[in-house]
Amino acid sequence: MNKANAVYEQKQLIADFIGCECFEFNEDMKLSDYDESIELINCMIEYYIDIGNKKEVAEWRRMLQQTKIEKRRAKEMIDHKNRMEAASV
Repeated sequence: MNKANAVYEQKQLIADFIGCECFEFNEDMKLSDYDESIELINCMIEYYIDIGNKKEVAEWRRMLQQTKIEKRRAKEMIDHKNRMEAASV
């Protein structure tokens, strides 16, 4: 297993733990699901800040950025899909 796969699996494990499906785009997923995941990740960041675990804070912040990127990509895909549907009508 290469390093990229190991990192992806680790992030997916954490995402599964908090109920976030953000690392794989699912057409049935709503943007509000991303918002809920972002909110949960922010709660985890606050928790680790409160207990003073800088390493975990950094990891959760990376996950937060990744989730925001995935949300942006999902929004772009939804917008593209809507434009294509409108053009075909």
